[in-house]
Amino acid sequence: MFSNKVQAIILAAGKSTRFNTGRTKLLEKICGQEMILYSTRLLESFNIPITVVIGYQKDSIKETIVSRHNDALNFVVQDEQKGTGHAIMCTQEIWHQENILVMNGDAPLVTADIIEKLYEKHITTNAEISFVTSHHAVPDNSYGRVIEEQDSIQIIEARDFHGDSSEHCCINAGIYLIKKRFLQKCIKDLTFHETSKEFYITDLIKIASDQKLTVTMVPALFDRIRGINNLQELWAAEHIKRADLIKHWMERGVHFSVAQNVHIDLNVTIGAGSYVGCGVHLLGTTQIGKNSRIQEFSSLDNTVTGENTNIMPHTILENSKLGSNTKIGPFAYVHDHSVIGDNVSLGNFVEVKKSSIGSGTKALHMSYLGDAQIGCNVNIGAGTITCNHNSMIKHKTIIHDNAYIGSNNTLIAPVTIGQEAFTAAGSVITENVPPQALAIARTRQVNKEGYATGSSHSAFVAAVKTNNDQASDHS
Repeated sequence: MFSNKVQAIILAAGKSTRFNTGRTKLLEKICGQEMILYSTRLLESFNIPITVVIGYQKDSIKETIVSRHNDALNFVVQDEQKGTGHAIMCTQEIWHQENILVMNGDAPLVTADIIEKLYEKHITTNAEISFVTSHHAVPDNSYGRVIEEQDSIQIIEARDFHGDSSEHCCINAGIYLIKKRFLQKCIKDLTFHETSKEFYITDLIKIASDQKLTVTMVPALFDRIRGINNLQELWAAEHIKRADLIKHWMERGVHFSVAQNVHIDLNVTIGAGSYVGCGVHLLGTTQIGKNSRIQEFSSLDNTVTGENTNIMPHTILENSKLGSNTKIGPFAYVHDHSVIGDNVSLGNFVEVKKSSIGSGTKALHMSYLGDAQIGCNVNIGAGTITCNHNSMIKHKTIIHDNAYIGSNNTLIAPVTIGQEAFTAAGSVITENVPPQALAIARTRQVNKEGYATGSSHSAFVAAVKTNNDQASDHS
């Protein structure tokens, strides 16, 4: 679209002082993605050269950008943060296209159509400088005000504006398209503002206007150009982005029971016909298969599920993969790169860690399955624990197909349970169990005949009765 006539500069050197966190705001995440990456990825989609001006915590910002982009971006360091005008001055050596697109790195809601409209109007009007505006009547120290008087136009920065916000409700969005020839000629005319100790890029608007050059404005919705200068604005922006994502998936056949109470990240995908309950968190690169149910207050992080999966309430799934027609929870925990097959049932208070579970296997009640390789159609009895750590080394438990593990079993790894083998309830299994064998590993029950009539037992019963009587007297 830009016909190799545009290059982009992203301003990302500021100190983020209004966040009061001691960290750059540009690495704060919005729906799972760092703020700065919204700008870099948007401009990357236009296939134009991109330069990022960095300064405060520059190494962390550069590392994040480089790790997420296939194509190389250029970086320019603004060692002293002397404002947006100074940031542009620092990039003079790399101006090589006919038009220079400049935008702030803290505007994650800007869409491609805004940039396209800016370019189209800039070209059709043959403007020296074009910029995006919006309307925001609320008093706000984050946005410069666009002031038009007779044939003059200028932007008054928020800290210098003392007028009526409702009267001067047109604001500057911080997105500019500037002809290189104008920038080369007039960048030296920017003045240093003593009150803020900064050079303002916005002064270029007044310079062009005073010279009777063409200045073009392109309006955009406020919610698309809003910047982020504090944690409240970060919160607001994430709500808007999350609403965009939920609307996207609703249009593709996903039912959200209470949409405003769902947290969903940018790179999550959800199959058609699925249901997402109240309070669900869908994080990272989670992929949900078609016709699945993710029920209330569950959390899925970097997890892939097959089709027709039923995730019961209060279940946590992290960095794992689930097959189709599988039921997990409630109150289950599957994590650490576990792989769960088709038609598996993992019930309440079952934890699976770094394990594989074959198709058709069931573990319905209160079990811990860690570092285990479990085959198909295995029954795991309630209270089963794989003891995988001997205080020095973690060992693997292997359970072959069609085995039956009785309730309240303790499997001391390394141990292998053979195909179609049984283990008796209450067993502590320390040795391998051959296929089709029954393993019983518990002490034999002993009944003490006549114990209840013995003198020691009579004394015990009398003591209990005395304590109960005393408790009644005090009640």
